[in-house]
Amino acid sequence: MIVVVRRRTALIWLVTAGFVVLALLPAVIAFAEGWLRLPQVRGWGEQPAADATPPWAWALFALFYLAWMAGLGVLLVVCFDRLGHHWHPYDRPSRPRRKDQRRTRAALRAVTADEQAAAEALRRREEREARRRRDRERDEAWRRGPDGGGGGGR
Repeated sequence: MIVVVRRRTALIWLVTAGFVVLALLPAVIAFAEGWLRLPQVRGWGEQPAADATPPWAWALFALFYLAWMAGLGVLLVVCFDRLGHHWHPYDRPSRPRRKDQRRTRAALRAVTADEQAAAEALRRREEREARRRRDRERDEAWRRGPDGGGGGGR
């Protein structure tokens, strides 16, 4: 069975594996060169072994390792950014693509424009009906005349 892996996915896995190797590198070198030594493990009830590494060596290694990991973190982010792999938490859906965002905005603008047009048409219709009602009332008052009896003032 042949597994087809996209090039970008393979590069993301390669960068991640490289990050893990580089994260372990300082500890491997420090212990291999003998700069740091762990005490011998003794059995139950025996005296604990003396620490073979002075505390200042552990402190220096911890400070170096802290700076090393910060630098690797920045390097990992830059590499992922160059590959186009942007991290997002998995407890929420990913952000929509720009094309989808533009389509959504355009659809919302169209719906809003339709609603505004309908509201404007309703307002004009109400104004027209109010104007007709005023004209009818004015004409009716003119027909009744000044004394209200009709005849139009003749």
